[in-house]
Amino acid sequence: DLWKTGHWHHFMPHFRMNQNSSAWATHGFGDSHNFGCLDEFWHMLAIYGPLQHPGSQHAQDKHLDAFIGGPLRMSANAGWQGECDTFVMWSKYVHHPGSNPFGALYDNLDPPSVPHGGNYARPGWWDRISSQGLRAIRQSSFLFVRKFIDRPSMADSSSFAPAYVNLVLSS
Repeated sequence: DLWKTGHWHHFMPHFRMNQNSSAWATHGFGDSHNFGCLDEFWHMLAIYGPLQHPGSQHAQDKHLDAFIGGPLRMSANAGWQGECDTFVMWSKYVHHPGSNPFGALYDNLDPPSVPHGGNYARPGWWDRISSQGLRAIRQSSFLFVRKFIDRPSMADSSSFAPAYVNLVLSS
């Protein structure tokens, strides 16, 4: 209901996020650039409101009610925190240091299951995967994975759809 009312629809310009395109080549803590789970930033803001921090040179822990894996570590060397629901292959960030669920899934894929890397403007995609790759998706912490082409091929069986249902969606 908050989204429908316009609650924090303006948060990107309000916090001056991604406004300096000349500096997009580098990312650092507190630099007003974002990456990772962009679609989930609004949800954090709607639930917890703006988080106050003394600046990028300082580390701070925030204890947030019902935050899984907390406390939230606000620091230049914190790595990935919390949990994203969706895996998407941005090759630039799959090997990001620290606790990184994207890298964990990527590292559990066998060679036929590694997605195409994409580029700076488009995420990677799958056009082929194996049963082992589908099991790695099922065992990962992600609820969703993106981007499969229509009717991707299977490296070790004949049809993607039944394999996906059997190995990923079935309990």
